[in-house]
This record gives sequence, structure tokens and C-alpha cells, in this order.
Amino acid sequence: MKLDDLASLLRTGDSYILTSHESPDGDGLGAMYALCRALEKLGKKAAALLSEPLPPKYRFLDERGVFRVAETPPAADLDPASSLLLILDTNDAHYAGRIADTLLDVVRGHVLIDHHESRGLDSSGHFLDSDASSTCEITFGLIRKLGVSLDPDMAVALFTGIVYDTGSFGYPKTGENTFACALELVRAGVKPYSVHNLLYESSSVASLLLRKLVLSTLELHADNRIAVQIMRAVHLDDSGAVYEDSEDLINVPLRSETVQVSVFFKENKTGILRCSLRSKGSVNVAHIAQGFGGGGHRTAAGFKCSLPLEQARKSVLDKLQDALP
Repeated sequence: MKLDDLASLLRTGDSYILTSHESPDGDGLGAMYALCRALEKLGKKAAALLSEPLPPKYRFLDERGVFRVAETPPAADLDPASSLLLILDTNDAHYAGRIADTLLDVVRGHVLIDHHESRGLDSSGHFLDSDASSTCEITFGLIRKLGVSLDPDMAVALFTGIVYDTGSFGYPKTGENTFACALELVRAGVKPYSVHNLLYESSSVASLLLRKLVLSTLELHADNRIAVQIMRAVHLDDSGAVYEDSEDLINVPLRSETVQVSVFFKENKTGILRCSLRSKGSVNVAHIAQGFGGGGHRTAAGFKCSLPLEQARKSVLDKLQDALP
């Protein structure tokens, strides 16, 4: 599907439900918010659903109360059976977790809108652009195709997602179009320093204490080229932090000259274990994650662990050591 085709599809329908992957980040949330608002401005029925309440660090995005928790009825007049489900920032519908389990067999269809590596998925009914820096960059182009003007709150949401998924415009997929989008968003009312401050300079003391605990688990392997960190559920309890406070900790080891890959195993308070992977580019961590049923980008990927921690840790390390140049 081309972007024009997707825009045409969205113009012809009347009712939409938007969601993203479980524990959505700034890119997924920003794209959901902006596209939901754009559809509403076109006179469509639209609801943006999350599995859990919006994390505190992203509350600044929801100026108009767009996001709803999945248990809340989307709207009295929004019928899932006549709605198209738009799943943003993932190339696998089932990564939407409980929302996918509840809605995929009920809605009239679903469309993935994403920029991760597609793993051979048939994209004829979806929009997948692995060259885009972020789903928010894609969504910016889509909203322009729809002919909808950007209100300042929509621009802030899109800029947030682009900043987050490009590592503040530093990751390899950052390109000319990324900066062109950013320029237009600034013209639409975004104040870049304000977004940076809200994203990276407004964290709680609890998140600082969590960073201290997680850094104490740091291990270095393969001549200091691979870094491994672990966050146990007890670290959340001891610090008073929430799961989302761990979001940026995987990037800390990459500030070292020698570290090429950062691995972060993290438990939530119910004990569910996930693995996040980041690379400076010498190792395609998306390929590693795909081997465990996950996915992502060449430099940023992850998966939900089905193995016990020590077994998963050994297996990931073995694969990474084999992949190092």
C-alpha cells in the first residue's frame, strides 16, 4: 500500500480505532494522538486506545484527552464491528497485546502503519516504510495527504515521536525528510527546547534512584563491546519508580567508546521479562530480536522473553558475540 492509498482508505471510512504496541513509546503515542486528532478534524469517529493508563512522562502529549484505557468504551456511538483498527508503530498486530486479542476478530479489518523491518510481511494491505525515521514521520506525511492542518498539540505529538525515535536526530535513519518534517512542525508551533525538557529533563527522583540500581548490575563482555544491564521488579519497588522510568536506561552504556551493543533485560511488577537491544550499527539487533520472536530496527530492537532470565541472557550473548565483526 502506498501513502496515497492509505490516505484514500482513511477518507472513505467513517469509524476508526487506533492503538500501538504494548508499553508504547513516544513515537507510537505521538503518532496515535496526531492521527486520531486528524481523523476527528475530518469528521470521523476515532478513538485512541491504550492497554494501560498513559505513563506520567507522556501526559503532556494528551492536551485534549484523546487517549482512553481499553476497558473504557471507546465511545457510545463507536461500533468496533464497523471500525477499522489502525495499529501504529509495529509490524505485527499481535504486539498490540490485549487490545489485539480483544478487537482483531471483531473489527471490520486492521491496517499496520510502521517503520520497522517487515520480516517479509505482505504489505499490500498495510503501510510499512522501513526507510522512515519514525512512525511519526510517516504520520506527518499521511496527515498532509489527508489535507488536515496541524494544530499545535498535534505538531508537538509528532515532534515528540520523531525526537524520541531518532535519538534527538542522531540515529542512522535520520534523513533529509526527517529534518523537513521537523521544520514544518516548528512552524506549526513546536518549541524544541520545551519538548526536550519534557522528555529528558523532567524525570522523577525515583527514576534517578532506579538508574542507580540498574547501573549496579552492569556487565561488560566481548572485550567491552557488549554491555548488559538487568532491572528486576524489586528495583521498581526499592526506588519507587514506574516501569516507564526505565525507558532510556539502555542507552547509557552506548556512551562508552568501546560498547557497540547494549542489552537490557527488564521485569515489570508482575514479573514479565523483556529484552531491549541497542546497537551503534555494527550489529543488526533487529535480526537478533527476530530470532526470539521480536523485531525492530537495525540499531534498536526487542522481544518479550519466554525463557528464564539466565537462559535468555546466555542465548542473547552467544548470538551477539557471533554477530560482532
